[in-house]
Amino acid sequence: MTVWLVSLHGRSIDFFGVIGVLRLLSPFPVAGVALYFAWRASRELSLDLGSRKFWRLLITVLVLVMVTPWLRFMPILPVAWLDTTVRLSLTLSGPLLMLVALLQLPSAPHSDTDKSKLWLDIATVVVGGLLVAWYNLSTARLADGPLVQIAFQLLHVLSVLDLVLVLVASILWRRTALIPRANILVLIGGALLVRFLGHVASISEMHGGEGLPDLGFVVRPAACFLMAAAGWLSSATVMRRDVRPSRDRDGPSVSILPYAAVVPGFALLLRMAFEERHQPLLGLVLGAAALTAIAFVRQFAASREAVSTLAEASARDSEARFRSLVQHSSDVIMIVDPDGTLRFASPSMSTVFGHEPSRIVGTNLLSLLHVEDQQHAVQFLEELARSGARTGAGSPGVLKREWRLAHSDGSWMTVDNVGTNLLREPVVRGLVLNSRDVTEQSMIKQQYIHQAFHDPLTDLANRSLFLYQVGHALARGARQHSPVTVLFLDLDNFKTVNDSLGHAAGDRLLVDAARRLASCVRSSDLIARLGGDEFAVLVEDAQSVEEVLVVASRIGTALSRPFMLSGKEVFVSASVGIARSSRGESSDELVRNADVAMYVAKTRGKGQHVLFEQEMHDAALERLVVEADLRRAIEREEFFLEFQPIVELDTGNIIGAEALVRWLCRERGTVPPGVFIPIAEVTGLIVPIGKWVLRRACREAQRWTRERGIAARITVNLSGRQLQDAGIVDDVRQALEETGLDPTQLVLEITESMLMQNTDVSMARLTALKELGVSLAIDDFGTGYSSLSYLQRYPIDILKIDKAFVDVIDKGGEGPVLASAIVALGDTLRMNTVAEGIETEAQRGHLLTLGCELGQGFLFSPPLDEEEFWHLLLARGSRVPFVSRRLRDNGEQQAA
Repeated sequence: MTVWLVSLHGRSIDFFGVIGVLRLLSPFPVAGVALYFAWRASRELSLDLGSRKFWRLLITVLVLVMVTPWLRFMPILPVAWLDTTVRLSLTLSGPLLMLVALLQLPSAPHSDTDKSKLWLDIATVVVGGLLVAWYNLSTARLADGPLVQIAFQLLHVLSVLDLVLVLVASILWRRTALIPRANILVLIGGALLVRFLGHVASISEMHGGEGLPDLGFVVRPAACFLMAAAGWLSSATVMRRDVRPSRDRDGPSVSILPYAAVVPGFALLLRMAFEERHQPLLGLVLGAAALTAIAFVRQFAASREAVSTLAEASARDSEARFRSLVQHSSDVIMIVDPDGTLRFASPSMSTVFGHEPSRIVGTNLLSLLHVEDQQHAVQFLEELARSGARTGAGSPGVLKREWRLAHSDGSWMTVDNVGTNLLREPVVRGLVLNSRDVTEQSMIKQQYIHQAFHDPLTDLANRSLFLYQVGHALARGARQHSPVTVLFLDLDNFKTVNDSLGHAAGDRLLVDAARRLASCVRSSDLIARLGGDEFAVLVEDAQSVEEVLVVASRIGTALSRPFMLSGKEVFVSASVGIARSSRGESSDELVRNADVAMYVAKTRGKGQHVLFEQEMHDAALERLVVEADLRRAIEREEFFLEFQPIVELDTGNIIGAEALVRWLCRERGTVPPGVFIPIAEVTGLIVPIGKWVLRRACREAQRWTRERGIAARITVNLSGRQLQDAGIVDDVRQALEETGLDPTQLVLEITESMLMQNTDVSMARLTALKELGVSLAIDDFGTGYSSLSYLQRYPIDILKIDKAFVDVIDKGGEGPVLASAIVALGDTLRMNTVAEGIETEAQRGHLLTLGCELGQGFLFSPPLDEEEFWHLLLARGSRVPFVSRRLRDNGEQQAA
């Protein structure tokens, strides 16, 4: 390659003849092929611009490779030193052009960091190569002549340049992603490596003093062949995009050559330092120092590159993870502008909502929302866009909102959205919505809410919802100066239906009643079932009381019609309490007032409706106070008994007494029975009170019998609550056993209406009581609705004629008819009859005429306390124990 330097100055080198011509012509065929394929690659429009520039510059390099050997046969310039300079420049321009060509490829470094690392590597190789060259020049045994020295130096320079080109090719190969382009760089690097080895071989031969060898006969064709192969491969694989495995290219683009170049410098320095002859070490020391400095700088750059690479790798991994999460997330991630324009939608948009992301990007999100939700969505986006400005750039605003979004199949889906303001994030610059389908959860939630605020049987509003709506109605009424009305309903006789026909029939009655209520009110009115057989109606915008009364009357009429239950006609009615807002009541107070009015309606008779008055509330408060005092009275035993004598009407002798409970309250004094007995019945306190009365009355009757020696009968009233109580039979048995009273002396008195309540239970209780040996009496007979069949079924011993019949018995006309019928009925059924409320001798005479044996009333004595009655009994007590009609008849039959 440097032979022309010697030939031009007259050295006799025999390169002519057949062998010389072959050496000169050997590169031309392969170089021509390489030129052709390089030209084809430079015109391939499918390649990028940098690759085409590379192939154009490579054409120039190949031309120089072909022309350089022929320069020794022709002078370029007449001046020798100038001619030599031009020839050297042409020789060195080939490697330099090749370096420029390699740096045009797409995988060449572009960032300042990568460029600095590349030039540091090149500097390391150059300095290391120059140190080796300096050593070789100082120790080589060359042939005589300055041109040989120049050729030897030139071979070192070309070797260093070849090594630099191999370094650059290896770095570019590491940075190349496509497999075809990496293979092309392998071929080009191989060509450069062949040139380098050829130059090294030439240096080695010249170093031994063997003259000027020329290995171009082998090197140039081999290098051109590899270049030709690279050009052909570039054209043949231009459309292929096969990507190399990441492990082959993800590591730092570091070549071993720069570090290997440091080793010779230090090795030569050590060798020369230990040689016996004195050698100038300054050059090697400076070179080694330069290599060390470059190595340190390169290591620093490599460290920074490693840190940067790790950061980039971490960022790529994080980005890959985020991309994978977005791609496979069940939530839909959208990026929208503040005006609702969709800029991005994750792939899950198609699986969750059925919309292809590519089709809806660019459209407005509002077009997918329900019309009723669009305005809420606009407000949500505006508020979310403003939230970033309030919270600052470092803290993006986050908001939540639900709306309905249209599925591609036309159905509506409930979507829960979490919005994040990333308008200030450079990568996003939008509002990010994380949307999740909560349709099923929303339906379940709505069901739970419906169940929480509706009655499960009638599907009407329950008490909680009713009170809530009443509160809202009161607030609206206060603003609009419009009264609010609440109607409180209770079904009369509902317990009878439940007890007689069963709870299933009662439930059907409630459902039918709810339907009838709905037909009586407006659609804007709210109906609620408050519990049991209690209903309520909320009426708004009723300007007059008359309008409300019309509604109440319509409800009463609708509910009074018969209900068909289990094939039977059942009649019930409704007691209605009405309350209207007037002075800022709360919802609880308004409903309470209606409840109080309903209670008053019940006391006035069934099927009534009553408008609330303040006096009713006062009375209700009084009942509450009485109830509280009544509970304390049971603990303190503030009760006492009075006894009204029961006498034989013909003689006036006392055969027994009726025990009447009285209450002497510490705070109130004596409380009338008409005040506390109804309250005790409603609250159930009548059970412990009745138990106390039973024990006390039995104890007194036993004392009378023991002290007089003659049995006296005691009558004790049983309430309906007592009779329904499962422990009543045990209570009576226990009272008899504790006091020792003969069961035949005890008369238990029940009202006629109690026989119709839960007849099966009543029959069982009365039968069990009768088996104890006590007598049973019906109080106020004739005022209820019992039938003769019931009298025959129940084990009744005594009929008590109500005072209402006794009062008219001496008035003439039809007055004595009912009393006469009751006495006759008693005779027929072998029952004793007792007349109540006898106040005059005329009434006594008429009763005796009718055949009534026993009676009680103020004509004989008012109710007396224990001591007073005891003294009266001693004075007027019968000397013969009274025997009931049924026992007398049984005895006569046995005697006959």
